[in-house]
Amino acid sequence: MHEPRRGWLKQLANIRTMTPIVATVFATLLLQVWPVSSRQVLRQLQLVVEGVALRGSSFAKIFEKPPPTEETNPLLASIDLPAFAATRPEHAVPAMTLRLQQAEAELRRIEAYLSANLAKSDASVSYDELMTPLEQLYVSIGQPWDFVNHLKSVKDSPGYREAVETLQPKVIVFYQNLSQSKPIYNALLRISESPDFAKMPEARRRIVEGELLDRKLGGVGLDSTKAEEFNKLQRQLSDLSMTFSNHVLDARKAWNLTINDAVRVKGIPERALAAAADLAKQGGHQDASAAKGPWLMTLDGTLLGPVLTYAQDRSLREQLFRASTTLASSGKDNNEEVVAKILELRQKQAELLGYPNYAEKSFASKMATREQVHSLLDEMQATGKPIAEAEDKELLEFAQHADEKLSKLEPWDRSFYIEKLSNQKYGIDAEQLRVYFPYPEVVKGMFSLTERLFGVTVKHADGASPRAKVVGHVLMDPYSRPSEKRSGAWMQPLVTRRTEGEKLWLPVAALVMNFPPPAADGKTPSLLSLGEAGTLFHEFGHALQHVLTQQNESSVSGINGIEWDAVEIASQFLEYWVELDRRTVYSFAKHYSTGEALPEATYQQLEKAHTFRAGSSLLGQVYLGKVDLRLHEKFELGEDPVEIGKSVADEVLVVKPLPESRPLCSFSHIFAGGYAAGYYSYQWSKVLSADAFSAFEEGGGGLGDDAHTREVGRRFASTMLALGGGRDPGKVFKDFRGRAPTPAALLRYSGLAPVGATNGTSTKAQGV
Repeated sequence: MHEPRRGWLKQLANIRTMTPIVATVFATLLLQVWPVSSRQVLRQLQLVVEGVALRGSSFAKIFEKPPPTEETNPLLASIDLPAFAATRPEHAVPAMTLRLQQAEAELRRIEAYLSANLAKSDASVSYDELMTPLEQLYVSIGQPWDFVNHLKSVKDSPGYREAVETLQPKVIVFYQNLSQSKPIYNALLRISESPDFAKMPEARRRIVEGELLDRKLGGVGLDSTKAEEFNKLQRQLSDLSMTFSNHVLDARKAWNLTINDAVRVKGIPERALAAAADLAKQGGHQDASAAKGPWLMTLDGTLLGPVLTYAQDRSLREQLFRASTTLASSGKDNNEEVVAKILELRQKQAELLGYPNYAEKSFASKMATREQVHSLLDEMQATGKPIAEAEDKELLEFAQHADEKLSKLEPWDRSFYIEKLSNQKYGIDAEQLRVYFPYPEVVKGMFSLTERLFGVTVKHADGASPRAKVVGHVLMDPYSRPSEKRSGAWMQPLVTRRTEGEKLWLPVAALVMNFPPPAADGKTPSLLSLGEAGTLFHEFGHALQHVLTQQNESSVSGINGIEWDAVEIASQFLEYWVELDRRTVYSFAKHYSTGEALPEATYQQLEKAHTFRAGSSLLGQVYLGKVDLRLHEKFELGEDPVEIGKSVADEVLVVKPLPESRPLCSFSHIFAGGYAAGYYSYQWSKVLSADAFSAFEEGGGGLGDDAHTREVGRRFASTMLALGGGRDPGKVFKDFRGRAPTPAALLRYSGLAPVGATNGTSTKAQGV
């Protein structure tokens, strides 16, 4: 701070004794010499306002901020694309505070109108009278709030954390009041019971039925005492979920290991060493280089994966493995108590609503029944476990033959020897193949497939007016930023397709990945593994369902209104084109520097390796689905979630976790995401997505028949992508496939089908 300002700071102590006029003059001078941007100044001025404002309105007006507007706050702007570049953490609280005030007033208006109307026994409430203002209310709060949470996920900072922590309780209270509104619930009931309800379009009937169910699950039927308890639990759960997520991010960000000895990093790919050296530079080691180090290792996937797979130093692999498997389970970022508390409060909430457990509450809004899901998971376990046991035996024999000194295959050894076994069996080195999958080319191939299947052209926005009709927008954030960005990959809906008067709002989706960034020298693009290319296609499948929707009411537009266990169908379907379609792979498989296509012999080996260790992969997913259900079906106060996880592992897995392993402490899907008692959705959806993909192989000339592919692709787009939540997903699948789904295609593609099995394979899960 400059010395002259210290004198001004001392005068603040006397300002409370000043007359309003003198205080006004003093404050005016203060603003001229002291930058308002200073955080310390703002804190002092807050004290000044508290001490003097009540004694004179003239002083208060100096500090009175005008309300935010579309021009001054990008979160409020009515524009087609989010103005993220102009958005700052300090925009969040003013924007959401204004929107909440407006929404609360609008909710009171809607309730007053409905109450007056419902008081007349013969009065009817039309769909448009209720749902038009209600959907506008959802958008007015939901859209800027989604923007804020999205920015916190990809640009985490103290400012965004503080904003979310300040706003979240207020947003929750508003949604609770909205969800538990008796006038709105009674109006929905009256609509659903009217003679005209059956004549409504199916999408509108689904909206009304979904609103009624959501409100029942939101506590509308509870008396005042139980509602108060329910709402308190909801606020606590929201806080705990945010704490869980912050702990995972902070724990991952806090762990690092600086390595100076080149012997320790032997075997690690050069691109990973370059990234680690770049991190070391950022940490103060200005001379760090990929060749000489030092190297800063972290638990970010772009470094963790290469170390566990390629590092010859066994102790280094062990260090990173132990750190990753115990992530967020100790110190200030320990999630163990958070997990237990979340499970306890979810159980209480379910009981208040009349359900025996949280899983039953979850299944009330799903496509599948609890019995169907258990049957599917049990069958997959029975199918996959013997295969996984044989795979493990093969791996152990291979590892001991490769290293006669290896007496025991430890968890941190597995990825290392799995890669070597794959190389021996198929001649494939996944790391070396990255040169054929540069991110820009993979994106082009993905866009080419979209045009081939669905007749939709995807172009990079360049600011020029497009010649063709635009149906939506996709924002892409592909690269890892471990210090500020949540791990994983996801699609975030930002703007939902809807009509508002005469205006049609076009959908906007954000695709968020954590791929290795391009080389710091700008000469080498981001190079993906084939699995990472599949991840990109997967998330783009979600985006396509969001932007190619034909529904114009936001409640069923895109992925909205779709039962949660059917949301993964479109994403997994698009992923199959990377796994099983040669033409798609060759649309992007080009050497990043020479443009040379992937050698044909290599592709043939990739095809053979497609089902490599399929049994182990399947069991891993079954384990996660079963542990999720066990935690939410039978959890009792005082139970240890860690021990529950271990007991399920003993039942399902061939290879047991380490005693100190704490995977639940970073299982964000179920403790900080939307998959609680619903992680099974990935396997459930995979049955339908595999069956959907198999439609392209049947009839015509199969995948090589362009006309057939185009015809089936357009049918997929007009059903699975276009109808959103406006039609039951089981019916939508039948619209596309002409029959109910069976798991035969999934088992075949996974290499797990019994010998001689056909598409008519009998299974308990058939006809889901």
